[in-house]
Amino acid sequence: MTQKEALTYLGEDWEDAFEEEIFALKQQILTIIPIQNLYQAKIDKCKKLEEAFVFLGGRLAIENNFIDDRYTFSEIILDAFQNYQQYKNKLKLNLTQIYTSNSIKFICESLLKLEIEYANLWNLNSEIVQVTLSNQPDPMELLQAIKQFNKLKGYTFSDLKEMLIVAPKVLVEEQKRLTLYTTKYGKL
Repeated sequence: MTQKEALTYLGEDWEDAFEEEIFALKQQILTIIPIQNLYQAKIDKCKKLEEAFVFLGGRLAIENNFIDDRYTFSEIILDAFQNYQQYKNKLKLNLTQIYTSNSIKFICESLLKLEIEYANLWNLNSEIVQVTLSNQPDPMELLQAIKQFNKLKGYTFSDLKEMLIVAPKVLVEEQKRLTLYTTKYGKL
């Protein structure tokens, strides 16, 4: 990288620009659906910014990846949903506290792994219909739908498979969306 290229990425006020760009990048990661090519573009941009920052004389913080990326889920939908939300929130909180491309890459890979493992629970081998992957339901609406499903004596993913016709619409739509996600982006 040349001085000109580095300044093209960060500008004359490169130290502040680096922090602002990394912050903006992390904000984008926090809001997009976990898909490999979307995350990879953010990681690549982070690496370029980091390279320019170091070239111009910046020093990167030394960070340790202290996150456990092993996830366990219950067959009970409510428990699985709550576990998923806890794992995801922990990863996103950790993302806000890191600054290097390697750490950001690790968090992105962990978010992808989490999303795939969680989505696999919902894959009931049902018919795939046209849904939009990025239309994630509001977590509170989904939680309410799960509780409604519990009132119908449906608790597990096996119950959901048997009761798709009477399950709340939000729950059925999420099942279809996550089935499409696993079909498109694979299983672990």
